[in-house]
Amino acid sequence: MAWIDKYLSEKEIEQISQTVHRVEEHTDGEIVPVIVKSSSSVGHVPMTLTLLLLLVLVIAELPFADLLWVTPWVYIWPFLVVGVYYVSFALAKMPFIQKIFVPERDELDQVHQRAHLEFYLNKIHRTNQGTGILIFVSVMERKAVILADEGISGKLPPETWNQVLAKLGEQLNKGDWAGGFNEAIEACGRHLQQHFPHTDGGHNQLKNHLVIR
Repeated sequence: MAWIDKYLSEKEIEQISQTVHRVEEHTDGEIVPVIVKSSSSVGHVPMTLTLLLLLVLVIAELPFADLLWVTPWVYIWPFLVVGVYYVSFALAKMPFIQKIFVPERDELDQVHQRAHLEFYLNKIHRTNQGTGILIFVSVMERKAVILADEGISGKLPPETWNQVLAKLGEQLNKGDWAGGFNEAIEACGRHLQQHFPHTDGGHNQLKNHLVIR
């Protein structure tokens, strides 16, 4: 996936996987780090951008309306509208443009929905003692979510995960994606080790690699 190269190198991806492996050697819990390009629905962005650009264009041409809305110039407008749409379609692929046209409230809701989806897609809910933890990062929105299964979440207050998220968010804002993941994995590992230390019967139930979608 070429897009991930902008945020994490192959070496950093491998380092994150090694951190998961090292942390899980001391606990029966499971940690799954996931990074996705985007969680938000952006299908509306090309049309919204087209309407906005056309509105700006119409306002800009008002002083010249007597010249542009007569033959033969008036026949140019249908082609102009199509051209603006294709320009908008190209611009709408850019993450910073997408972010502009997705409200913050929608971003939060859709990132959390995607995190819950990944929790089940990666079978984190199927660990023996309910000790799975998802560390989820959505790149376009620059937002993170931590979801803990019942076994571990029942032993810790929500503030515990808020503290881990706060430090992860700081690293993401600095552009240190690998550092953010590694620090969050180690923090979650400490909590798991405290409540679910490694036992002889414990075995690796989920893959240790960074999931990229």
